[in-house]
Amino acid sequence: MKTKVAIVNRMGDPFVIEECELAEPKEGEVRLKVMTCTICHSDLHGIRGEHGAFEGSATGGHEIAGIVDTVGPGCTYVKPGDRVLNSLVREGCGACEPCLRGRQWFCENRPMLPFRAPGPYTRANGEIPIQTNTCSTGFAEYTNTPEWNLVKLDDDIPYAVGSLLACGFISGFGAVLNRCKVQPSESVAVIGCGGVGLSAVQGARVSGASPIIAIDTDDRKLEVAKKFGASKLVNPKTESAADAVKSVARGYGADYCVIAVAGEGMKRQALDLTAPWGLVCLIGHRLPEQEIMSDITAMEFMHGKRFTGSAMGAVTFRRDVPKYMEMYRNGVIDLDSMLTRHYPLDKINEAIEDAENGGAIKNVIVIGGLE
Repeated sequence: MKTKVAIVNRMGDPFVIEECELAEPKEGEVRLKVMTCTICHSDLHGIRGEHGAFEGSATGGHEIAGIVDTVGPGCTYVKPGDRVLNSLVREGCGACEPCLRGRQWFCENRPMLPFRAPGPYTRANGEIPIQTNTCSTGFAEYTNTPEWNLVKLDDDIPYAVGSLLACGFISGFGAVLNRCKVQPSESVAVIGCGGVGLSAVQGARVSGASPIIAIDTDDRKLEVAKKFGASKLVNPKTESAADAVKSVARGYGADYCVIAVAGEGMKRQALDLTAPWGLVCLIGHRLPEQEIMSDITAMEFMHGKRFTGSAMGAVTFRRDVPKYMEMYRNGVIDLDSMLTRHYPLDKINEAIEDAENGGAIKNVIVIGGLE
């Protein structure tokens, strides 16, 4: 079928909108009518080659909410007309050893698809763009995706909220609940108050953490973090982050520190403001070769300080997302305030510019509609 798709002609270019031919869904695949796709900074890194260089054209967008249009052979979870969100996270098979041990990210029967692989679209010139994420393209009217990357979206959950739940929110919120496992009265510091960091702040609040310290160089983002539950705001441009955290965390430092932004010295800063027994949890990152931690020594961990990472909130997909929908429904978490502005597909470059420089938390590309 013919469908409109946002494409970059080469790495780093702005998007252009083209009509392409979308292939029929393969075994285990589903075709979605894309309703909304929120902009994630990973999309920007992807199309610029910052997650790995590529040649030729490419598509982007992965925080998708939509409606099932067609199901391919072997699909059993969804049917045409179902409302769904589409994520990089996949539901494991439930039968292999990693799944049985609660490690569905390592499912042996449903491997994670490679980044920068050829997608399902064919351009008028015959070229097949790569997808800069693993499973689907959200900046398009229609997309194909593996069925195991879908979760059903409740009828009363807006599509834009579903898009947010597909990646950005679960990455920060889930890191606090599932990886850090924060307990009431424990202290949490969050470095970086974009969409992921603000979600981590909400995770800390829901966990009963105290104090919750938000750290960012943008005072606008710090004020938003206060709305979501931060009790201490720190701008490293005007004060020492380590000293500020220790001043409200019994002099020792934070029990947990979540790094929700990439950048020089972030890991060093996080270790400096974490208690000797504390846990540093990495979410934001750059290319592997840019993440060599030569300023850290193993001796820093001798007294029990720990360092870990969290991909996509360490969620169990079809278990956790329905719980988060229930939290949203009951007002436990605030997702509406994280959705900043709406843009049509043909204004995607303006939406990206605003996401980078306009102070937006999450801009929404509205393609099929909000309701």
